[in-house]
Amino acid sequence: MKRGVLVGVFLALLGLAVFLISAIPITRVDEVIKTSFTLSSGSKYGPYDTGTYYHTRVFIFKSVLKGEVLVEGEGIYLTVNGYNTQSLRNIYVEGQESIVIDPADDLYTFTFDNTKGDIESLVRFTLKEVWTGPMCTGSHPLFIAGLMGLFLLLPSGLATFAITYLRTRQRD
Repeated sequence: MKRGVLVGVFLALLGLAVFLISAIPITRVDEVIKTSFTLSSGSKYGPYDTGTYYHTRVFIFKSVLKGEVLVEGEGIYLTVNGYNTQSLRNIYVEGQESIVIDPADDLYTFTFDNTKGDIESLVRFTLKEVWTGPMCTGSHPLFIAGLMGLFLLLPSGLATFAITYLRTRQRD
């Protein structure tokens, strides 16, 4: 076989491999809110107080928001506003409660309500954003490498292979 055919096959396989590696799905978890505060009886905290709002990142893929609320003292009411939060309105939280917003997209606000309570409550709130997508969406250099593999190396390899192969057949 001619060296050009081997070079063409090598370039095409290299381009395909780089593209496929950059397309491997990964999961990324970011803790976006971690706050604690004391909620006096008869008061509310939120929706735009510190640690009570979050705007999801804009990626090609939607993310999932996972929250944990821990209440010490009297129970409180939690209301979440935003996309896909219809079931998260006026939830009574006593002790620990987990919330999940799947899929999540855009701005979210959280309101902690102790207006019906008689004693103060200590509230700890943690929110994590979880998204799954191709490896290249989390890294600009890997994204560029994937595009180069798909649009530069793979076509160049196929063209080199085809030209060398056709020239070899023409001579024989």
